[in-house]
Amino acid sequence: MNTLKLAAALIVTASLMGCASTGNGAVKTLTQKNAAQSIVIGKSTKADIIRTFGAASISTFPNGYEIWLYQVGYSKTVDSIPYMNLLVSSADNRKELSILFDKAGVVKKYQLMEREP
Repeated sequence: MNTLKLAAALIVTASLMGCASTGNGAVKTLTQKNAAQSIVIGKSTKADIIRTFGAASISTFPNGYEIWLYQVGYSKTVDSIPYMNLLVSSADNRKELSILFDKAGVVKKYQLMEREP
């Protein structure tokens, strides 16, 4: 019976989490070519990126740099949920855009990773 309850809890959790994505959904259809047009290294600012892609998951470093992460797929949170990480993983994400900003809030570099379905 405990196994059945655990399985049911995992199914409910998975369905509630579903496919999570950060931002406004623009990354879902983003291509390498579109990224190069939308993100200009040394010129694009945080405000430009928010207008284009929406809110991101943000990591801030002591030196003032920030990395903004946009994902299409499962949130990295699923990796830390016991048993859930046996079913799904953020490593299964199909697309991920990471953008590094310098202290002035200007794009220093970016990377768009795409995984074949």
